[in-house]
Amino acid sequence: MNIFKLTIILITVANATYAQLPQIKTVNATVMTVEPGMIVVPKKDKYKKAIDSLDKNLKTSPNDTTSLFYRALLYYSYNQMLAEPYQRTKGTMENLTIAKDMIERAIGKQMSDLRAKILRAQIYAELAYRFTGDESWMFSAGQLAARKKLYLTYRQKANEYYDELAKIDPKNEYYYSRKKN
Repeated sequence: MNIFKLTIILITVANATYAQLPQIKTVNATVMTVEPGMIVVPKKDKYKKAIDSLDKNLKTSPNDTTSLFYRALLYYSYNQMLAEPYQRTKGTMENLTIAKDMIERAIGKQMSDLRAKILRAQIYAELAYRFTGDESWMFSAGQLAARKKLYLTYRQKANEYYDELAKIDPKNEYYYSRKKN
């Protein structure tokens, strides 16, 4: 009886410990948080405590790959096209750039999880999307050239990472090829 109670307590504590971090799933070679119903964008304040905890952890341990992955995922989740469809939404580019740097650092620190590599490709594709609007009336010729260069860089990286994923994960090659730009 005591072992049974101890097991129940351990399971409860384990569930409570992981309850703060978002649950994630990979559907059609896309990494996303698990949200109720058909919504794929988390509610605005759903992960506020988890974000605060991850940020605090990253201040004390900046190379923690798990924290880098989850924080990059949350930046991506709140700034993806479905959450912020307008390309010029204030703060979106900055947040996606932070997410890109975080996931690159996590993978650079030998994080070998396939989901991290998928997330990296998703972030680069999202960054490329942010430059696809016709903005010729807003910027000077020099600014347009700089923005086109960024677009081409992000697009090339996204395609390169999707090609890499197709080799690593051949059963989802079709989905990776569909995501290439």
